[in-house]
Amino acid sequence: MPSSRQQTLAAPPVPTLPDPGAAYSEKTSRSSNGLVRTFMLRLTGALQSLFGPGGGQYVDFPNGLFFNTDEQMFAAINTAYPVVFNNTYLNNLIDLQSGSTSRVEVSTPGIYNFQYTGQLISANSSAKDISVWIRRNGTDIGYSRRTRTVETNNHYSPISWSFNIDMNTGDYLEIMAAVTDTDLHLHSEVAASPLPGIPSSVLTVNYMSALPPTIPTPP
Repeated sequence: MPSSRQQTLAAPPVPTLPDPGAAYSEKTSRSSNGLVRTFMLRLTGALQSLFGPGGGQYVDFPNGLFFNTDEQMFAAINTAYPVVFNNTYLNNLIDLQSGSTSRVEVSTPGIYNFQYTGQLISANSSAKDISVWIRRNGTDIGYSRRTRTVETNNHYSPISWSFNIDMNTGDYLEIMAAVTDTDLHLHSEVAASPLPGIPSSVLTVNYMSALPPTIPTPP
């Protein structure tokens, strides 16, 4: 059975070598060599653990998960609204910007994967559209829009989207939405035994890699 104790990987402390003095001392030389050897053995062991099987458990990648337990209505048609979140589940170097419920800000530059899921519901059976797209630092990203048509009345219709994007320190990203009928909205429900609740929106964010040498230009 796996141990319940959380494993950790710590860098070995750099040894403090004795003062060699003006004249050669075999004792001092042996002491220094012993300290350096112990340091190298610990460092090698740490690297082998990091790059060996299961080494990923020691890597602390930035990540975040945000969700909304409230309905999100749209007051007007063909109008851009940010998708909002009222709860944070994970926030390691990624968080909602202070004072905002929609702007997800990163603290480390890199390529990030965003995965958004929304729960749609309509109050009538006429065909209506919802469009979602990416807005970074207040600017829409070209060709980032996705549109879904809903034609059912009071039926659950999920919308999901996964994408990678480059982000610098302090950059923020929003998921924007617009509808062609205000009877279409993002729907939430409280838990009702034996079922858990439904969030109207969920957004997960994960660090993927460092930024490339040349930052791409958005389309």
